[in-house]
Amino acid sequence: MTKAGTWSKVFTLLLLVTAAAGTTWMLVPTIGEALLFPLMIGSLILGLILALVITFKPRTAPVVAPLYGIVEGVFVGLISYFFEAMLPGIVGRAVLTTFIVAFAMWFVYSTGLVKVTQKFRAGVTAAIFTVMLLYLVQIGMSFFGSGLPFMTGSSPLAIGVQFVIVIIASLALVLDFDYIARQVESRAPKELEWVAAFGLIVTLIWLYIEILDLLYRLAMRD
Repeated sequence: MTKAGTWSKVFTLLLLVTAAAGTTWMLVPTIGEALLFPLMIGSLILGLILALVITFKPRTAPVVAPLYGIVEGVFVGLISYFFEAMLPGIVGRAVLTTFIVAFAMWFVYSTGLVKVTQKFRAGVTAAIFTVMLLYLVQIGMSFFGSGLPFMTGSSPLAIGVQFVIVIIASLALVLDFDYIARQVESRAPKELEWVAAFGLIVTLIWLYIEILDLLYRLAMRD
């Protein structure tokens, strides 16, 4: 495993996500409105299944990771289309902000401004699981017509919580950069390049969606 090999696979997956998202965006007008939401949920579930396959069967990553990139690209294209329809221009700002944040996280990690210690890993990992738990609770409560008040809407509290989630997703990128560096240093098998690239793409997509949501909430306050 090498840094060059890993980054080439990161860009390959990013290209697949972007191409699938762009194609989906252009095809939305030709798809019946009744199919849009099922297609978005279906791509989300299929992406989750593929992610679990890679997680528990890392050797499948060279084949499954590109498939994941395409499937998640469909989901990203659909959710971006919906947000853009509600607030024109928001997707461009979200994409730009995502890459600025990603570069900033890479800079602070590569220059040593942020030290990835065991406590740092444990803290960020715990924060990520907390966010996932909150989303699961929110989804569960939504089936009963309710939800966590600080997870929806554009109140100051909701925006504050969303901003914290964006920070957590940003710090998760640092863990991905550190994982790549540690695996290269330990001379991990070549196939783990795909696993590392997959992990980074998962975080980038998560960060993009959270930034998209934050920008939308802020716009609703104006």
